[in-house]
Amino acid sequence: MRYSGELLYVSGSQGLVKLPRNWNRLVRKVMRRCGRRCEWERADFLVRCTREAALVVHAGKKDDHSLDNLLGLCTWHAARKAALEWEASRFVAIRVRPPRPPDEGGKKS
Repeated sequence: MRYSGELLYVSGSQGLVKLPRNWNRLVRKVMRRCGRRCEWERADFLVRCTREAALVVHAGKKDDHSLDNLLGLCTWHAARKAALEWEASRFVAIRVRPPRPPDEGGKKS
């Protein structure tokens, strides 16, 4: 199937993401940069994953399509990243709920 240049929408961990018209070119550049090797790196050991990169994902903001914001990841690390983002968004949603009004002991006026 040939990419015809229309805008694409993909489902991400933070809803629908609007991809630019040159998305395929960006994917090729990221895969060339990482040598088709997963770019997930453990910060504590500075060791990169050795699996083959299968997906290109956004490292930060979903609407920033610069090469610095794109990562080539293996399927395992892409799923892990999505799960971590989902957990973080779930945690934030719970924390920002307004507090309940104090209960007056069930008495009605």
